[in-house]
Amino acid sequence: METGFLIKSFLTLFTIIDPIGGVPFFLSISAGYSEEERKKIALRASLTACLTLLFFLWIGKYLLSFFQISVSSFRIAGGILLFLISMEMLFGKTTQVKTTEKETLKVKEKEDVSIVPLGIPYLAGPGAITTTIILGETSTLHTKLGLSLIIFLVLLITYLIFSYSSKISKLLGELGTKAIVRILGLILASIAIEYITTGLKEIF
Repeated sequence: METGFLIKSFLTLFTIIDPIGGVPFFLSISAGYSEEERKKIALRASLTACLTLLFFLWIGKYLLSFFQISVSSFRIAGGILLFLISMEMLFGKTTQVKTTEKETLKVKEKEDVSIVPLGIPYLAGPGAITTTIILGETSTLHTKLGLSLIIFLVLLITYLIFSYSSKISKLLGELGTKAIVRILGLILASIAIEYITTGLKEIF
């Protein structure tokens, strides 16, 4: 099991899921709930995202095989998607890749927002799912077990951040949150370019 690979996988997933940048969104859709209720919402959302990503980690390669999609092509497509997400993060825009404005407007009409749209597609969105499939496609059994632990750890941290979102929001402030998100966006852009170049090298 490559420690460096697992550390990079952790940073990649944490950056894509972006729980710090998701604090304002979480506070918005959980407005009117008590702190205890917010913690329950955060827990259900994190569990939903964790189970979704674990599912794609273990069966992703079979999905690619079923649809006859090469890993190289999927890596390039995934890199382009991640690059689009990173650009939104760098320019401080609310990402439309994870959730659309229409979905966000309908959030408060729902009784439970923890599964949709918070768990899916906000936390376990296209970018996170794509990355999980790429990471797990060529991994050995032991590495996949390590990646499973990484996914659990990232979503555990996400749960803790959302559980204390009010305090974190006050501590960081709007400027602090945007600064962190833009730094993560730069990291994600670099990872996206690496995915694209690796995919192109494999094809040609």
